[in-house]
Amino acid sequence: MNITAFLEAVIAWAEDRCDVVGRALVGSYARGVARPDSDIDLVILSESPADLLDGSWPARFGDVQSSSIEDYGASKSRRIFYCNGLEVEFGIAAPNWASIPLDAGTKRVLTDGVKVLYDPKQLLRAANQAARA
Repeated sequence: MNITAFLEAVIAWAEDRCDVVGRALVGSYARGVARPDSDIDLVILSESPADLLDGSWPARFGDVQSSSIEDYGASKSRRIFYCNGLEVEFGIAAPNWASIPLDAGTKRVLTDGVKVLYDPKQLLRAANQAARA
C-alpha cells in the first residue's frame, strides 16, 4: 500500500468513528520532505483515547509485524511496523491536547509540520495558529 492509499484508508476509518474529533498528518510527510525510510506520523484526537490504545484496528491498514505503545505525557502513540515496510506512529490524545495555551510537546509537534486531515471543531486549526503566533 502506498502512502496516499494508506492515508485515504485511515481517513475513511476515522470518519466512521464518532469518538474521533480530529486527525492530522505531522512530521516529515506533512512538511513534504519525507525520505523512503521515514515513518508516517499521525495525530488522532479522540473522546476515548484509551479505546484506541487497545484493539486490533491498526490491522485494518495492513498486516502488522509488531507494535508498541510510547508515552509522551499529553499523548500516547501506537507505533506500528507493517509487513509491507511502513512504519506508522499513531499519536493518540484527548481533544485537550490541542487546548490553548499549548503544552510544549504539542507546540513542538505542530511547528515541526502539520497537515490537518479532519477537524470539524477547529481544534487543530486553532492550535496550529497558536503554535505559530
